[in-house]
Amino acid sequence: MKKKQLFLTGLLMAFLLSTGNYAMAQKDTTMWITLLEYRVHDESVFQKNYPIVKAFWLKADTGIEWARLGNTSESGRVYSLAFFKGADNFGAFMAKRVKTGDAFTAKEPAISKENMQNINGATTRSIWIRIDSLSHYEANYKMDNYDFRKLQFITVSPDKIKEFETAASKQLKMDVANGILYNFIVFKCTDGYPTNTYMLVLPDKSITDYYKNREARNAKRDQNKSAYAPLHKILVDWIAINRIDHLNRVK
Repeated sequence: MKKKQLFLTGLLMAFLLSTGNYAMAQKDTTMWITLLEYRVHDESVFQKNYPIVKAFWLKADTGIEWARLGNTSESGRVYSLAFFKGADNFGAFMAKRVKTGDAFTAKEPAISKENMQNINGATTRSIWIRIDSLSHYEANYKMDNYDFRKLQFITVSPDKIKEFETAASKQLKMDVANGILYNFIVFKCTDGYPTNTYMLVLPDKSITDYYKNREARNAKRDQNKSAYAPLHKILVDWIAINRIDHLNRVK
């Protein structure tokens, strides 16, 4: 009887551990993105074909992809992003992406050919993870409600990663405490760029709205300049801005 009880207890523990791990996986809301960057000969071709590409991939990856976003930019690059909630969904996408790409080519050969011929130069592929402690969204944020995005690529001194993230988190909390509420999303690269590379995304309604709102934010910060100054110095000393770009969403 004692052996039987121990056996049943072992089974129960195994069940609880497995369901616990399953529950944790179900709650994994870590945001992953894949990013494609390249230049094109004709932006109008990208703008015409992207909605078809987007609709196909979202349908093919139902339950896997969270969203897709295509952008043209001031620099002449196009940026194509796919979003995934949780490592399992991201892994599922990576496992089937080649087959899904082949399926699109088979279904839309003319569009695939036109897109390939439109690429002007090399394509950069990268993978990023959102840093939630450094990010903030306005209430009721929806990606498709924002047609403009300011983009910054920065690198952080490799030996100052922890200090940078701590200072950036403190500055964000100060902004929130001072009523400076805006969309500020930070991703850290895991593949494709050095892993001390961060991508800052600042969505707004338009480029005019962005710079008008930025002036208002800076005016509020100036009212508490002595509190912000030490954090600002840390951030300036430990980062290098590699690229600034203005993006326009392809609808």
